[in-house]
Amino acid sequence: MQSKKKIKLFIFQPYPNFGGADRSIIKLINGLNFNDITLISLSKCNYNQYLNKRIKFKILKSDRTLFSITELRNYIKEEASKNNFTKNIIISNQNFANVITMISLNKFKDIKKILIERNHLDELKFYNNFKDYIKKKIILFLIKIYYSKSDAIVGISKKLSTDLKYYINSKVITIYNASLEENIIQNNEAKKIKKIKFNFKKKIILNVGFFEKQKDQITILKSINILKYHYKNFVLVLIGKGKEYENLKNYNKKNNLEKFIKIYKNIENPSLFFKKADLFILSSIYEGLGNVLVEALKYNCPVITSDCNAGPMEIIKKGKYGDFFPPGDYEGLAKKILNHLRNPKRLKNKAKLSKKYINKFSLKNNIFRFNRLFKKI
Repeated sequence: MQSKKKIKLFIFQPYPNFGGADRSIIKLINGLNFNDITLISLSKCNYNQYLNKRIKFKILKSDRTLFSITELRNYIKEEASKNNFTKNIIISNQNFANVITMISLNKFKDIKKILIERNHLDELKFYNNFKDYIKKKIILFLIKIYYSKSDAIVGISKKLSTDLKYYINSKVITIYNASLEENIIQNNEAKKIKKIKFNFKKKIILNVGFFEKQKDQITILKSINILKYHYKNFVLVLIGKGKEYENLKNYNKKNNLEKFIKIYKNIENPSLFFKKADLFILSSIYEGLGNVLVEALKYNCPVITSDCNAGPMEIIKKGKYGDFFPPGDYEGLAKKILNHLRNPKRLKNKAKLSKKYINKFSLKNNIFRFNRLFKKI
């Protein structure tokens, strides 16, 4: 019993938003055998119902991460001083939170700091406007200064870890996400999905992810605009939410694609779609890992992914377990899709071969590696 009380764990996740980073954190802290875990955020955690009841919550009063430095420092310092745990560890999640954590707590050597990097550095090369450009340049600069001062840096894919290691000149450990486990949501989502009528006479092509520029679903739509002239018996299903939703809808309408493309928002558990799909496509410009590819392969769903930095090619093992195309190459993607629809056996066999390989993305492996890290630092 005493061993369970050795570590006091803080998780700094400024904006809990139920994306891939959040799902990974949920699985991790639910799986850890600790008695004292506190999730620190700047806004209300909208997935607290999925977290173990022993998890505590602390909402900082700051409205932006940048302004939370002093409050975060004071809170962690006070909490660490009044407990009798052997170790106080803070895990921060994503680059902007990592930088703020290090600025806040750099001088406190007795508080162990673990930074999780969830996106490739390429993320900071893409920007929406001049303000965004300046912001990302500053983050990139601060990463170089502060990351190496932490007690451990975790990358969620080997390519991500390698490129980050060379940039900061410091060791980066790779710990894969627990992408293999069943989805977190166990409520009425399955009932909602069953109300959607699947046309089993048509081949189902699937994409799941935030509707953001990073995910580049517009490339899939452009490929469908070519495919429709060569193959008719299919439907593309997009599941997600985000800023690009209206752009995707407008492209569909402008190019008369409504009968080929269905877009669904607010479906938290897409597992039934993975089970029914004939093909899954990931079109991202960059990724940390690409959890959805693991989910697809788990259900024997064939996959085609963009060859982007960083994790997707590790998941399909450079083409052994799926096909790939250069990011943004919608013409090449259209050819890959058409080849699969006409000859599905090849990619189906690749998906089946992946069964043993994708065990490395299990929760058991994830928890084991984090526990080993906690002991080391």
